[in-house]
Amino acid sequence: MKKNNQFLVVAALGLFMASCGTGVKKTPGGVEYIVHKSGSGAQLKLGDTVLMNVSQRLNDSLLGESRKIVGKPVPVILTAPKEKYDLMEGLAQLHEGDSATFFIPIDSLPQHLPFGKKGDKLKVTFAVVNKFSAASQKEADEKEIKAFLDKNSLKATPTPEGVYVAVSQEGSGELPKPGDTVYVHYTGKTLDGKVFDSSLDSTLRPGMKLEPIKFPIGRGFVIKGWDAGIGSLKKGSKATLLIPSGLAYGLQGSPPAIPSNSVLVFDVQLVDVKAGGVAPATSLPDMAPPAAKK
Repeated sequence: MKKNNQFLVVAALGLFMASCGTGVKKTPGGVEYIVHKSGSGAQLKLGDTVLMNVSQRLNDSLLGESRKIVGKPVPVILTAPKEKYDLMEGLAQLHEGDSATFFIPIDSLPQHLPFGKKGDKLKVTFAVVNKFSAASQKEADEKEIKAFLDKNSLKATPTPEGVYVAVSQEGSGELPKPGDTVYVHYTGKTLDGKVFDSSLDSTLRPGMKLEPIKFPIGRGFVIKGWDAGIGSLKKGSKATLLIPSGLAYGLQGSPPAIPSNSVLVFDVQLVDVKAGGVAPATSLPDMAPPAAKK
């Protein structure tokens, strides 16, 4: 699966807007806000990576809702505010479990909203779920994977890296060695069964040939879970790989198809293995799972 370095938190702005009441506060920089719910967790601070549900409204019109766009809380890294009315300053006022709405005059925005008028305010609501913890996420992934295996009556063996491999058809020969070129058919899904890419479905790859992808194993051309999972199979094997989020797209995700911190499911067939040194040549779209350009 292609590595995607675009961190799309801003595109995911959206989620609930509670009604405005009393108790308007101001940040040191003058951003007005209302806390709708006070959480009991720790106060947020610069450098934290925080999982939030976010919404954006102009007057009474909903502009976006993160839960509908990506299906999970979106990660936001708290950085130092850089300008007046910077929402980062507002977020640093919150605690885990808080939800609050911030009011930004549209006249202060870098780009004018074509459907707004002078004096309108952009209302952005943040519901703070929790701070991100790699250890906690790994534990959550394990629970989700085991629940999936139980539900689907699959027997899987974990690789040393943590990819669960359920072999449905055993191949023959030796395992591919680092640098060998592997040829793989695949279908990638999220845990709820939504298919986001496949080398076997022309509707997902309009205009492209349906053929196995190829890449050198163990060279970082694909997500870590693919190197580990495919590397555990013999030529001709068919298997289901369950890849923890930390070995897939992690906190970043690949919106909108792959939300942040998603465990991924791949049905794969290792079609062929060729010894060392063949450069990857399969051309894949940006959303293609294991594609491979550095």
